[in-house]
Amino acid sequence: MAGIESCGPVTALTLGLPSTTAVTHPRGRLAKERFYENTKVGRRLRRRFIEDVGSITMLAVIRGRETGIPDGPLTHEINVIGLEQSTERPPVEIMEHIARVRDELTRHGSRILFVCVNGGRARLAVFRNANVAEGLMEGAVHVGGPAGCAETHVRLDGTDLDAVWDSMCADVILGSADSTRLDRRIVSRTRIMGLTGEIDQLERRLAKTVQVGRRNRIWDELQAKRHELEREQQGGTL
Repeated sequence: MAGIESCGPVTALTLGLPSTTAVTHPRGRLAKERFYENTKVGRRLRRRFIEDVGSITMLAVIRGRETGIPDGPLTHEINVIGLEQSTERPPVEIMEHIARVRDELTRHGSRILFVCVNGGRARLAVFRNANVAEGLMEGAVHVGGPAGCAETHVRLDGTDLDAVWDSMCADVILGSADSTRLDRRIVSRTRIMGLTGEIDQLERRLAKTVQVGRRNRIWDELQAKRHELEREQQGGTL
């Protein structure tokens, strides 16, 4: 592993990526300042960069020349960027800003897989662009579950880089490499999570409410949300 970039114990090789994708040290070291100086960044986000992230490192670059996987119509490279966290929570605002800046610089041809490292634990994260046709109305960062750094791996599944990227996103967001109708499934998952939260709140309100009229109104609203959740679960492909 000597000679290649790392973020804590994580490298391109520990992630399971081909050695040809690994970025050599110190070429992958990215100064935090480049992302908030000379750009439109508010005080709050600037403070997040300074306080919440210890380092930003380009761990790997996944392109046709390194992997033999051809470009897709939309995706020409996938950057793997390690973020060394200074806080417990993954720095979602920072990832979104980096992804949007990189997207503009590469004319929308580059994607980023983030590896958020916190001690011996890591989380993968992606910024998924909007897809209005499938109901995904705006881009957002999605963070996967935590795992030990040694157990955090990345697969390159797909016949071109579009397919590889979709497979990565499916794995991080949905826990499955199956990218069939991915954006529609992301929308459905988001709705299910929202409805589940609303139902939980209504059940709590119902348990605390004594007045009969109010209980009946809450019950009717609760039943409507339960039916909506059932329809979403039956209509989704999760």
